[in-house]
Amino acid sequence: MLSVVVFIMDGPAAPLSAEAVVRTLSSLVPAAVEGVVRDVTLAAPAGRAGMRKIADHAGCELVEAGSQPAMFRRAFETVRNPNIFVIRAGRAPEQGFAEELADLLAGGVQSAIMRETPRRFMTRILPGLAPVAGLVARRDPMLRTQAHTLGDLVRNARATTTLRARARFVE
Repeated sequence: MLSVVVFIMDGPAAPLSAEAVVRTLSSLVPAAVEGVVRDVTLAAPAGRAGMRKIADHAGCELVEAGSQPAMFRRAFETVRNPNIFVIRAGRAPEQGFAEELADLLAGGVQSAIMRETPRRFMTRILPGLAPVAGLVARRDPMLRTQAHTLGDLVRNARATTTLRARARFVE
């Protein structure tokens, strides 16, 4: 089983919509039904409007912090399982990711990355260049990091496995 952390990282142009956050959370329901996901924590910048209501309706924890490293740390302290799946809000895992996560955990793999669905010509040709949308990792090493971005978390987890399932944009 996994604990999931959905973190909100607003883009430089505009903040992420509440609908995109909700769509990310709803995409995790099949994994919860399959028994792969145990609990979900929504990590948001402090004072972000509407996040308390979304977390309450989704039945998940809400963690707010003033900085990205503090947000990650507080979220990782909140989760219940030693294995976590961190995903950017505004991304939704494709169908079949729950089964792949279950197989991954059963096989003993402790860290893996999930890439975004290729959207540009170059990432369609070289899908390994698509941005990282999520990370499966052990919680304890993540607690010891001072990560500012998902990329920092990936480097600290030393993930060498890439999931076949992708995450599509839902913004």
